[in-house]
Amino acid sequence: MKPRSQGHAKEAILKADRNLFGQMILVAENRKLKMSDVLAHPLGPLPWALASGDGSLRKTNKAALARELERNVSPAEVIPEPSATIIDGMSLVQKLKGNDNTFSQLAGTAPSHVVHEGAKSRRIDVVFDVYKETSIKDAERANISAGTGIHFKNIQPGHNIQQWRKLLGSSSNKASLIKFLLVEEWKKPQHREKLEGKELYVTCEQLCFKITKEQWEEAPELKSSQEEADTRLLLHALHAAESGYKSVIITAEDTYQTSWSCVWACMCHKIPSHLFQKCGTKNRTRFLDITTLSRTLGGSVCDSLIGMHAFTGCDTVSAFAGRGKMTTTLKQVKMDKTYQDAFHELGRSWEVSPELFEKLQEITCHMYLPSTHTTEVNKLRYELFCARRGEVESKSTPSL
Repeated sequence: MKPRSQGHAKEAILKADRNLFGQMILVAENRKLKMSDVLAHPLGPLPWALASGDGSLRKTNKAALARELERNVSPAEVIPEPSATIIDGMSLVQKLKGNDNTFSQLAGTAPSHVVHEGAKSRRIDVVFDVYKETSIKDAERANISAGTGIHFKNIQPGHNIQQWRKLLGSSSNKASLIKFLLVEEWKKPQHREKLEGKELYVTCEQLCFKITKEQWEEAPELKSSQEEADTRLLLHALHAAESGYKSVIITAEDTYQTSWSCVWACMCHKIPSHLFQKCGTKNRTRFLDITTLSRTLGGSVCDSLIGMHAFTGCDTVSAFAGRGKMTTTLKQVKMDKTYQDAFHELGRSWEVSPELFEKLQEITCHMYLPSTHTTEVNKLRYELFCARRGEVESKSTPSL
């Protein structure tokens, strides 16, 4: 299905808003219903607080969370040695200049980029996403790759690349490229020479390979069914720490990865090594001290960050319209144990208990109206309707 433009999406919402409240009032008068009862029901064909006009998930600025967390600590000045560097594989591939190069030439330049990224570390891990045919991230990937029409079933070393960015727009192309780099190229002696005295661990689908100047072999202890590189790299961080590395540096130079600071802060107490996150750009690099951040926030706050990150919007969960991650939620998490307990519990079971659902409703109400004493979303819609004398957009009324 061809994605609809943002203008069409807004038009759909405006048409719904224009007729919605007039129809609701008419129905209420004819059937002698209370407006509070009417507003206790869905306000349109889609919950506009959670859906865009084309039916897709609403997005939020995920990097805002990382920036707020970073304010709690100063950039690290010293990295304990020996260190290991863990790189998001696809982030590395995105930096390569593929146009007018063959796939073989591209495979030859990639190891140099890897070694440069981990220049000060003895060990370098490159962790790739796994691109499954059926995935919870299918909708997000389809949105990213919309409009790309280049697909490679078999990558040939001598093929000349003409449209590199479009090639990377396809998940199947990415999966083929990873296999080509690892299975056919990086294991070859001429590429292993570039590692000199460093150890390289690279993932390919569920497998992981250890590559040195002398040889390559499978690393069965790092085999994993994790789909996301962002979570799988924690397994590599733990492995490096248990192998004697005093610090682990996770590279995260784009805004998407910086939103995972909360995950790493939550998990770093289980890694017996100092954890750092490399942020910024080529000319303005800084190292976020995740271990110190975790200690500063405290265990209870850190344990709630993953739940809060998911609840306020991520790739697979819609954000609340106009309720960014930095409105009141993170501040409340730091101050209020109710928030901490709710977000800590969220996601620990497939089932949401009635008690947790009540807590999440209360949190949602405070996200939209901090001064309210209402703890039910359906009742809050009526409160907002009255407070604004009916002048309220449907996307500004909460859904859950």
